[in-house]
Amino acid sequence: MDSSQQNRGNTDQIRLDNTVYLMVQHVTLEDGNLYVCEVRENGNILHTSNGDFTVDKYLSYGGYTLYRSSTGHSELHLVCSGSNGRNYSRAQWTWTPHRHQQWKVIASAARSQPIIINVNGTNFVNRLVTSGKLYDGKDFNVRIVPVVFQDAGVYTCFLEQNRFPTIDLITVKVTAEPSDAVTEGDNVTLTCSVSHVIGSMRLVWINGDGKRVGEKALTEEEKSPSLVIQKAERGRGNWRCVLFDQDLPRLFVPYYQKDSSK
Repeated sequence: MDSSQQNRGNTDQIRLDNTVYLMVQHVTLEDGNLYVCEVRENGNILHTSNGDFTVDKYLSYGGYTLYRSSTGHSELHLVCSGSNGRNYSRAQWTWTPHRHQQWKVIASAARSQPIIINVNGTNFVNRLVTSGKLYDGKDFNVRIVPVVFQDAGVYTCFLEQNRFPTIDLITVKVTAEPSDAVTEGDNVTLTCSVSHVIGSMRLVWINGDGKRVGEKALTEEEKSPSLVIQKAERGRGNWRCVLFDQDLPRLFVPYYQKDSSK
């Protein structure tokens, strides 16, 4: 609804089975009342439905799952806010690739030291970005840009000894074999890979016409289904790998065909 929000680049849209899904990433407090779905025909509005949802700023001791693609524009916002107006002397974000492995501190800050937020870039090189502001004792937010497949795992924020949000990050990537441009008439095998599987997850392949061309339920033993694009299907433009969890699309990763003959 709000035109000023359209350039944030935080929404993905996909159409599947006569349903249009709009996925909003990096939700802010202002996002809850921005979205309205309208059904139109010949310029006339036939139906309007509000897409209101509430956003809770304080996520103390909570946990949730995020889904990100390992593409150049993908971002992970790690947001940690204290509650009840309290100021905390220390803050840190930790990460582990698996819940049963050792936690690593990837970013930390202290109010007692007049310095910018310290960032441990061992695991994330130069992809972990801060606001550049001094830690104020309340909000400790960082970003990972871009997200790569190996960033999957569990992220937890600590304010002093208090555990705040715990994020389970699932990453998805699409690879092609052969990986470079091929000539018309050749076959291409696309493989969609998921970092780890939780709950009832499945992958669906969609072609450039918005039709399902492949689908597979995922397990820890089988989490990288492939799609072979035959020469008769070449030139349709692009394919998308869509990750479903609990019958809702959580993420889609596009693969755009490049033809060396054009």
